[in-house]
Amino acid sequence: MSRFLSSEFYYRLGWRSRSVQPGSHATRTSGGSADFRGYVPFLENTNPRRIDLRASLRTFPQQLMVRAYYERGAIAVYAILDLSASMRFSGKSNKTQLMADITASIAWSAQRNGDGFGMVACDDEMRSDLFEAPSYRRGIADEVYEKLINISSLAQVGASALPRAVKQLRKKRSLVFLISDFHLDERLLKETLASLSPHDVVPIVLWDSAEYRDIPNWGWARVRDLETGGYQSLFLRPSLVKRIKESYASRRAEIISSCLLAGTRMPFFIEDHFDVEALTRHMLEAS
Repeated sequence: MSRFLSSEFYYRLGWRSRSVQPGSHATRTSGGSADFRGYVPFLENTNPRRIDLRASLRTFPQQLMVRAYYERGAIAVYAILDLSASMRFSGKSNKTQLMADITASIAWSAQRNGDGFGMVACDDEMRSDLFEAPSYRRGIADEVYEKLINISSLAQVGASALPRAVKQLRKKRSLVFLISDFHLDERLLKETLASLSPHDVVPIVLWDSAEYRDIPNWGWARVRDLETGGYQSLFLRPSLVKRIKESYASRRAEIISSCLLAGTRMPFFIEDHFDVEALTRHMLEAS
């Protein structure tokens, strides 16, 4: 039995949740003693221990004022997974393995932060066998890791169900990691991002250097289109290799542009291996 090796990253929110579940994030719920909200009249918050005499003396007409705070709460953290055929590419790394590592790390980090973790997986259908409702239970990281590394080989499929993934999420704003290689047509990508707009979305882009960077300048290559299953022979030459690299650079710019126009966070690109410290920096800077 394979086991996920714990790797935690850190994140913070740039918004206040509406959670009533105790946790570590700022909320819009009055109470607690962590986040100072301001001063309110004593009759709105009859707690004599929080009376502030200086604030009371500044009021006109004078009245007793007390310090008011917001509660701290938990949120739901989701991983939405693209299970299209291109996500089974294996070069310098195995995208399925990489996806399992990242998803388990998200689950582990959410649990360590006191948040619930949920998972939604899509190809051309919603994958009910991989669905996880937000949970606080111990061991969730190992469970989702086992599920993902043991996905059986499927027929050639796309990811047309991605825009419907939002129906599996809670209505309250959540932190959503969208994990894909983003080899999606532009219409599908825009529909997916638009459907997730009520949430705080972190696009995670999985690429492999063998797809475009580590390509020999000369020679015959036998390539397979994972979406269709078809094979094609290519004669590699410097001009063709240059065009392939330029197309990926152009695609990177398009992904960034599409995500920012949709109001998501800046995409996080992962190539060949998952650097948990780099994701922490990305999450803290982007928030």
